[in-house]
Amino acid sequence: MRGAVFLLVVVVCAAAAVVVAGGAAAVAVDFSGDGAVAVEAGWRFPSSRMRDAYVALQTWKQEAIFSDPNNLTADWVGPEVCNYTGVFCAPLPWDRRVLAVAGVDLNHGDIAGYLPPELGLLGDLALLHLNSNRFCGVLPATLRRLRLLHELDLSNNRFVGAFPDVVLHMPALRFLDLRFNDFEGAVPRQLFDRPLDAIFLNHNRFRFDIPDNFGNSPVSVIVLAHNSFGGCLPASLGNMSGTLNEILLINTGLNSCLPPEIGMLREVTVFDVSFNQLAGPLPSAVAGMRKVEQLDVAHNLLTGTIPQAVCELPRLKNFTFAYNFFTGEPPSCARSVPRDGDRRNCLPNRPAQRTLQQCAAFFARPPALPFEDYILLRPN
Repeated sequence: MRGAVFLLVVVVCAAAAVVVAGGAAAVAVDFSGDGAVAVEAGWRFPSSRMRDAYVALQTWKQEAIFSDPNNLTADWVGPEVCNYTGVFCAPLPWDRRVLAVAGVDLNHGDIAGYLPPELGLLGDLALLHLNSNRFCGVLPATLRRLRLLHELDLSNNRFVGAFPDVVLHMPALRFLDLRFNDFEGAVPRQLFDRPLDAIFLNHNRFRFDIPDNFGNSPVSVIVLAHNSFGGCLPASLGNMSGTLNEILLINTGLNSCLPPEIGMLREVTVFDVSFNQLAGPLPSAVAGMRKVEQLDVAHNLLTGTIPQAVCELPRLKNFTFAYNFFTGEPPSCARSVPRDGDRRNCLPNRPAQRTLQQCAAFFARPPALPFEDYILLRPN
């Protein structure tokens, strides 16, 4: 029985993806007919925007939500949409006399369904929080009508398809969270030119090389972990020196060296590039990260001696570089390296290291670096 239900959900989500993609391909969708949603003739709405909100939310409930085990939408009845669970209204910023639907928050609702094109009618929406549900399919292009949307959280759902380009057409968007879905393919380079403060794309199926305009992004937090990017970190990373606080690139397939420009990240507190194939030495420029607290380069192919200046960074609390091929560790590292934080390297007189044979085999055939990386690593 559970297998049959699961198959039904898969089929419905596939059909929803076709319907949404087809219906939203032309952004100028005509909503004037209200679709299958009936609006009682006697109802009076304070404004046309509240009537649009009713049509959008009722279409979503009646046509595109298949399961609501927590009954969050049970009270989505009647024209008073501001009283619906998870729906929040506020006066328009430019006219405090006019009320509008400013937010929808159905986080952790375990709701199954998809996002219908009619959600584009919610043109005054400032936040849309739908994390930890079972929404599937693709995002309708009509969401580009959400010109005021500031926060979009679709994490931990079952969305599929290419990167949703519709988010590139939301001029007010500052917070984007697409993690834990099944988006795939390339991430458009235009994303890093958008004025976003936070980008979460981790745990999807994205595959692309990090573009050279990556450092154009003004984000304070960016998490791209558990995708497949490959290539190297671009030198433009240094352009993020004044804004970037946290960057997590865990298990993204990076397979080059760390560029010296990372030392320009003076505001970074968390820097994690673990579980990649980064090679070469740890640049002494890392000592420029004067505010870093968490530094993780474990599970890579890094070599050489840990720079003493890195271990002496004033705010460093946790420095992990296990499972590399480092050959030297200054005594000053003891204060910030946790237990087993340096294991499985080639460090003399340290416990739980690689065998002499393993180290010798690695250094006999070290990983090849691209020519441009040899230029970066060459002494002046």
